Amino acid sequence: MFPARLFAICLVFTSLGAYATPMPPDVAISPTGMHIVINLPQTRLFVYEDGVLSGDFPVAVGKMLTRTPVGEYTVTGIYRNPAWHVPKSIQEEQRRAGKPVQTVVPPGPDNPLGPVFIRFGEARLGLGIHGTNAPSSVPGFRSHGCVRMKSDQVLPLSYRVPLGTPVTVTYQTVLLGEDAKGELWLSALRDRYQHKDDALPKLADTLLSWQQEKQTPLFGKRVDSALKARSGKPVCLSCQAPADARPAGTLTAVQWLRNAAPAAQEFTAEPAEPVMEPQSEAPLNTAVPSPEAPHSATRAATRQPA
Repeated sequence: MFPARLFAICLVFTSLGAYATPMPPDVAISPTGMHIVINLPQTRLFVYEDGVLSGDFPVAVGKMLTRTPVGEYTVTGIYRNPAWHVPKSIQEEQRRAGKPVQTVVPPGPDNPLGPVFIRFGEARLGLGIHGTNAPSSVPGFRSHGCVRMKSDQVLPLSYRVPLGTPVTVTYQTVLLGEDAKGELWLSALRDRYQHKDDALPKLADTLLSWQQEKQTPLFGKRVDSALKARSGKPVCLSCQAPADARPAGTLTAVQWLRNAAPAAQEFTAEPAEPVMEPQSEAPLNTAVPSPEAPHSATRAATRQPA
């Protein structure tokens, strides 16, 4: 097993993104075990353990034309040192760009999948969380449908995540959270997939209800400014302090979207190309090699967009 202490250290350092306190999306979290949540507009992956947020990571997700589909999945395979069987669609992209056309990229430093591929969902969907040979591409909207992490972050994660772990992929452009002092914060993100945001009408009702319940007035102009800027920066709606103040401690998601109509969070995307099942060895489970030789496990031939 990957040492828990080292994994915890990795989580601490990777939690410090553009803002020290990330705003988690409003998703129902499993109270036991691990649960992975990916909010596409946020290009962020959240790791929960026994219902508590234990870390978050920047990720690259699907481009507009190859969007990562939202949904509820589970981890169905973990493959280390994967070979990448290049889909024909990407071979055609290479051909049009005048680049050498590759059909198979073996494991190694030039492999776009990095050191590990964590598949979620059915193999035919071709979805997974994997490393990269281009760490500067993370975060962003750059992949062909998969969720791309920096290799030094996804590898320790792969030693902790068991098969069957729930993976929730959501699309929330407006986030609400409360900090340790009970102040209300809002974070608005750009709608990169041009998905109609049906949650906005519900936002006004949610803010009104919060005001009435807490007997605390909110700064309406800050709401308007945040929705106009769409910078992703958490803005305090209830603080008497300046609008650019930082949250006190961690932010807890306000429950306002998880029971919304499906159209508020879901859209239809074409599935990615299928994954080729391992030819000889079964997917890894939690009984993994020692960290001294993290790359010595299964070499699964993986046909997957990077």
